[in-house]
Amino acid sequence: MKFGKINNYILFGGGDLLLKIALFLKAQNDEIFVVTADRHFSEKLKFISDGSFGEFLNENSIKHIISKNVSVDSSVKKHISENTMGLSFGAAWIFKKNFIDLFKGQLLNLHGSRLPLDRGGGGFSWRIMRGDKIGITLIHQILPGIDTGDIVDYESYVFPENCRIPLDYYQISIDKYFSFMKRFFDKVNKNKEFTCTGQDEDLSMYWPRLNTDVHGYINWSNYVEDIERFICAFDDPYKGAITYINDDKVRVKKVFSTKADGIFHPFQSGIIYRIMDGLVMVAANSGTLGINKIFNEKGENIISILKVGDRLYTPREKIEKALKYRAIYTPDGLKKQ
Repeated sequence: MKFGKINNYILFGGGDLLLKIALFLKAQNDEIFVVTADRHFSEKLKFISDGSFGEFLNENSIKHIISKNVSVDSSVKKHISENTMGLSFGAAWIFKKNFIDLFKGQLLNLHGSRLPLDRGGGGFSWRIMRGDKIGITLIHQILPGIDTGDIVDYESYVFPENCRIPLDYYQISIDKYFSFMKRFFDKVNKNKEFTCTGQDEDLSMYWPRLNTDVHGYINWSNYVEDIERFICAFDDPYKGAITYINDDKVRVKKVFSTKADGIFHPFQSGIIYRIMDGLVMVAANSGTLGINKIFNEKGENIISILKVGDRLYTPREKIEKALKYRAIYTPDGLKKQ
């Protein structure tokens, strides 16, 4: 397929990558219009600014609106023409068919993992849990549904071994995606042809969104390697995995697993058996979990006041709720259940 002459871009969603691309297109003298939701507008940025998404839009004079429902929003529809391309960056809405049809095949979604293997949400957290180091920059046409539609263009790469927490993955993926998108825009400007490929539904997988405050509770009965990956999955920029010590709820970050001190019985799991130089060594099923950061609810690192023999534990009802709970996000934020 060829897109023809495109000189007007509508960018849907939020995040650092959207803003980097908006500035790039603006410098190319393309017409830019950002459509965002309340929850994106107030989000703190991770890399390109210390402020919020909305503050960055205003500071850089990027035209934008906050929409409750883009599919019926007349202030969005009036910006759509035959020379318009729509790009979605984790947009908060499910686009309706009548709205998608207005773009005549030129409404596209940016997806940072393999399709149809990794449809849905959860960012990099699900992939950290399963040890997936394959990176993808991918654009596909939007159809009604979640992450369906023909793949227009993609590139793959491998994350380095030192990537452990979501923030590590975000930084590299944004850099990769920005370079990929500049090449994509160059192809569009030169009216080059894209070979679209359909998605094989027999290979499809869907992973729901996560919420750290509910899903982030540590199950100390798991093997130590699984606990390590789980805690890493909820590390920065998220609040941290959750457990209890001495009846107090705490957040855990910056961990590693080792078998250097031998193998422990499952009933020993969670017991602090050594503290040295700000590092807590915790017995776990099949090995040791080293912890560098344990925060109380005030955000204070409490390792200095912990004692050997203290136990980290998670009440069973917290684990059960995490397994049953499905996080649903609307344009306004997390849906109350």
